[in-house]
Amino acid sequence: MSVGTGKRPRDASMSLINELLERPIDPGYAAAAQRRAREGASTAPRPSSGLVVVTLLVIGLVFGVSARTLGARETERSAARADLIEQIEARQDRADANAARVSELQSEVALAQEQILRDTAGPAAAGITSDLLSTVGAVPVQGPGLVITVDDAPFDESTDPAARNEGRVLSRDLQIVVNALWAAGAEAIDVNGQRLTSRSAIRFAGEAILVNYRPLPRPYVIRAIGDPDRLESQFTAGDGGAYLKALSDNFGIRANVLTEEEITMDSASALRVENAAPRPAGAEQ
Repeated sequence: MSVGTGKRPRDASMSLINELLERPIDPGYAAAAQRRAREGASTAPRPSSGLVVVTLLVIGLVFGVSARTLGARETERSAARADLIEQIEARQDRADANAARVSELQSEVALAQEQILRDTAGPAAAGITSDLLSTVGAVPVQGPGLVITVDDAPFDESTDPAARNEGRVLSRDLQIVVNALWAAGAEAIDVNGQRLTSRSAIRFAGEAILVNYRPLPRPYVIRAIGDPDRLESQFTAGDGGAYLKALSDNFGIRANVLTEEEITMDSASALRVENAAPRPAGAEQ
């Protein structure tokens, strides 16, 4: 049995498939297309100019309504934000006024207590009480000392905004500087006007540094009352000076240390004790 070299003949049962492969376009559609080509008509009907105008008007109306809606929402959001900022500033001013009044009343109470002790127990006891009140921050104090200003590194526009800002002053930085000042012999310290006591806290909350639960603006000014020469020499030669130098060298944080002949500090506000009580007289040691 010989094998032919020609193409294999197609099965007759596949005539429908063969016809679809050979003539994919229906004869009726082909004839209509040829007739339109002879008559010069386009194969695709063009939309009328009126339909185009109406479509463009509808699209423009949709975009206009969307823009107006978004603009109104943005206006409402901006107004609400401005109103909230105004309320915060008003309450902040009220809190500052109340804190100043508390400081005045504390000073009056301290003076009254000192006068009572002077009249009953003598000047020596009154002097001891005055020193204790100054130490705990219950009365305003003044005297020479040291002023340290710490601020973030200069802003670099080439820095990626999404990257972490290593040049920001952290609450930990202020804590280290304050502790170094206490160790150097400071008698009273405040940070941006917030007097520090044994119950004061320097902490981070979001993007702000809080002292006595009050947010501090930059730059951060730390003032310490004490012997200026001793404070400056012991601070700069100790851990505090070394830490500030490391912040400047590694992260570009700015720091400035100056001596002042006269520093005035307000008393701390909201001084109170909840668990401590005076030791009874005659109690066993």
